[in-house]
Amino acid sequence: MPLLPPFKKKKKRGTYALARPGSEDVNATLVFGGSSGPSAHQVLWTMYRWVKMSRWILGSVSLAEDSLASDGSNLTDLALETISIHFTVLRPFLPQLLSPGSKPFVLLEKQILQWLTPLVSGFYKKHPQKGPLLLFSDLHQWVSVDMEYKFHSPVPTHLRGLANHLARSSTDPALLKSSLEANEEKAELEVYELWLLIGGWPFTKALQNKTSPEFQKLQQQLTGWMTPGLRTLWNFAQVVVQEFWPEPPTAKVEAIFFQAAPPRGLIQESVRRALRCAPEAEGLWVEVTGPDCGAPRSAASSRPGPGAPSPRLCVLHAIVTITLVLK
Repeated sequence: MPLLPPFKKKKKRGTYALARPGSEDVNATLVFGGSSGPSAHQVLWTMYRWVKMSRWILGSVSLAEDSLASDGSNLTDLALETISIHFTVLRPFLPQLLSPGSKPFVLLEKQILQWLTPLVSGFYKKHPQKGPLLLFSDLHQWVSVDMEYKFHSPVPTHLRGLANHLARSSTDPALLKSSLEANEEKAELEVYELWLLIGGWPFTKALQNKTSPEFQKLQQQLTGWMTPGLRTLWNFAQVVVQEFWPEPPTAKVEAIFFQAAPPRGLIQESVRRALRCAPEAEGLWVEVTGPDCGAPRSAASSRPGPGAPSPRLCVLHAIVTITLVLK
């Protein structure tokens, strides 16, 4: 990566500064050809986007976060023209996504911008600049996405509701709606956790790897069985098969609703009706064996980490426990 990002050649002299705690500030001058040049905010945005995409490394120099400034403009000023969006994409994470410009990065970036940018423009009634900041990272084998859009003028970042707008308007099935956060505001959703006990299903280690064909096939099957029944309920948003556990083979599923969710009993009955159709569609026998229901959790609540209890213990918090047995 070059030491400095490319700028269009226009005549203008400007300065930017890089500061790192415990070290001296670094000041540099940029000279552009022509009668006019980019504004201080545009220079700052270009530098900020460049170094953040490189994980705050400029050449061989490690930079202090939030240390950039340009002709008196700093990141606090830049924040008036930018918005931040975070969400999870339900696709297996690939190491190449850490490298901007790689084929997987460019492909996923294009797909995200195609549905997200029009929704952002519609919410603010103005178009953001081209080339937003976009970073991918690994979140339990899913793709975590951090984005920042810059506008040509200040935007009302205090305006609430962007996360809800994106959650309700997006039709991309790969978007985990409960993960949406915009300008530090979470989408208002209610999430029910279900544990599906899959009796008679051959569990392999591949089911714990979200990049494996085995995981993706079973995930698609369970999603296909659950969605038709839950979709008939009001405020239904999404059903997501998150992961599989061994001993016994168990699937963790999230049923996500826009507030307010239907009564638990109605959700439970819809699950039962949907899974009764599974034997005819997939050759499986279905039995509801566990507790009737559990309390929903807010999408903003914390999620269990790697040390979470096993599904055998968590089953008390599920809506229903379902056993699928091969004929």
